[in-house]
Amino acid sequence: MPYNICMVDQTITKPFSLVMDLKIFVHGIPYTITFTVINNNVLNSNYSMFLGHPWLKDAKVSHDWGINIITIQGTSIVKTIPITMKFGVQIQKTISLNML
Repeated sequence: MPYNICMVDQTITKPFSLVMDLKIFVHGIPYTITFTVINNNVLNSNYSMFLGHPWLKDAKVSHDWGINIITIQGTSIVKTIPITMKFGVQIQKTISLNML
């Protein structure tokens, strides 16, 4: 079912496709997630991907604004990442897009 996404700046965009059950690694911690693919050119953004609320909840993300770090958790590991560091995300498999 097609749906709209309200971005943080309150613009509305339509998803291009879904990528289901994709295994990614964020700083070496594996997560299996579903990506909603949007046209990033329309948003005038330099980001290659956004990891949204479902991933934030699954990774138990904690942001300490005072010392400017993010903590993420996996099954048996916790990583602390300085905000000045670029997030390293690796995708484990080739994907095919399921058009909405």
